[in-house]
Amino acid sequence: MLRCARLLTTAFVATGFGLTACGDGPEAEHNVLVHVESVAVDIHDAPVLVLEEEEGTRWLPIWIGPAEARSIALEMEERSSPRPNTHDLARNLIRGLDAEVTQVVVTELKGGTYFATLTLRVRDRTVEIDSRPSDAVAIALRTRAPIYVRETVFAAAEAAHEDDTDAPGGGEAGREI
Repeated sequence: MLRCARLLTTAFVATGFGLTACGDGPEAEHNVLVHVESVAVDIHDAPVLVLEEEEGTRWLPIWIGPAEARSIALEMEERSSPRPNTHDLARNLIRGLDAEVTQVVVTELKGGTYFATLTLRVRDRTVEIDSRPSDAVAIALRTRAPIYVRETVFAAAEAAHEDDTDAPGGGEAGREI
């Protein structure tokens, strides 16, 4: 799977859709608005969630599970399952508790794994919930919440990509657990 990640990430960079870091400093925690460009498959039929920067040219591929890919694709196609799937259940629970999803943020790339938070407003308070990016994105699509990627994640993904191409078995950018 890591080889697949390297191949597809290399393809993104080679086609000019590479990830670029915008520097360090105070903007390092800046969140960049993105949208789901697609759910694709790599050359080994592994699903890839592709997030695209709204006002820029960067793309972030994240390898995800097949169930999450189906759930995201169904929502993007405005189709529904005959019975609620897990992400529909989560949306229904959130609504049933009079809460609102205010944002999803892909917050970190650590050890080759992406991390995200789902931010909820529950009455007068805000709650951040740790999540896999694919689950957070699937819920954000269902609740029409904005999706962000931290600037530092774009930079970390670019650095991991460079590690992947410089040494066999290098960095592990591109997956979630």
